[in-house]
Amino acid sequence: MKKWLVYLLLLSGSINAQVQVLSGYIYDEAEKKPLEGAYVYLDGTTFSSGTDARGFFRISVPHTYNTQLVISYVGFETMRVNNPFQYNKSIKVFLREDATELDEVVITNRSPFTRRQMLRVFREQFLGRSKAGRSCKIENEDDIYVYYDESTYTLKARCNKPIRVLNKELEYKLAFDLMGFEVTYSTTSLDENRMRKSFFAGTTSFTDVALKGFADKKRKKAYVGSVVHLMQTISEGDWEKQKFSLYIDRLPANPQDYFSVSDSLNYKKVTLNDSLINATHPAPKIEGISNIKLPPAYKKLDFTILHNMDTRMQSAINFERPTFYIDRNGLFFPLDAMLFKGYMGTLKAGDLLPTDYVYTP
Repeated sequence: MKKWLVYLLLLSGSINAQVQVLSGYIYDEAEKKPLEGAYVYLDGTTFSSGTDARGFFRISVPHTYNTQLVISYVGFETMRVNNPFQYNKSIKVFLREDATELDEVVITNRSPFTRRQMLRVFREQFLGRSKAGRSCKIENEDDIYVYYDESTYTLKARCNKPIRVLNKELEYKLAFDLMGFEVTYSTTSLDENRMRKSFFAGTTSFTDVALKGFADKKRKKAYVGSVVHLMQTISEGDWEKQKFSLYIDRLPANPQDYFSVSDSLNYKKVTLNDSLINATHPAPKIEGISNIKLPPAYKKLDFTILHNMDTRMQSAINFERPTFYIDRNGLFFPLDAMLFKGYMGTLKAGDLLPTDYVYTP
């Protein structure tokens, strides 16, 4: 796919002192004409706007968010602007016509599985099997291409339009721009027992379709015990208040012994204590050879998280980096800093809440 072509030109404008404002103009790159009806949103939030006849959009938010500004228009490549709050004036964006060929994915009758079988797995791994995930309905399923790569034992999916999802349980409508979806198996199979890993990524726009207050209880239930809830707990250090418990190698542990939290600009910097994460064991002995010094063996500790001592909400975490950051909304980065298993590992798109969701006990 061609690289994005973006011209970010600072225009006249001002920022309201009490809110953060994102504004700009969207144009057709080839014709240099404004695009009316382009959809502009902050990824993962309910904040969005459409462009008017001048191609102008304006989005007001209560504070900055660590997310992308996404611009989409039918027939044009979707644009993603990193760190949009760095521009303190309006931006000017030129969209390029989408030249992606739809026949890049060749689906033949030689596939070992039917479309129905592959879509079933797609729904499970994309939406999830929780009550919220099962309540979701994909409204444009015919737009989704699913195919199986036998050379890598991988189920893949793509969609040239945002996937429209109605979440009946949490009462949101999602527009999910799928950037990647893969489920890899150990052999040619769709059997869950043969599954090695599952991955999907994309940007999401939320629309609240609930009557005032009617979905609050269900949304609170989705938040409690979630990854965002845990990240905010680590950030604030209020484990006991939030009813999270930490276990290291199956023994109760004090989180303050493992997580050092400090302020870093608008984020919390979390540093793991290396001396505690890597448990040192005596160097192995080799019979008959006493003059060779071998390095000590290291073992990554088993981090287990429980919420409210409920074994149904038990999760395991593999930390891949010694340091990561958490923003005020409970989002952590870099995204490869940790891997989740157990309860948190099962949470999918159907369990997502908007980044701007505010939990109130």
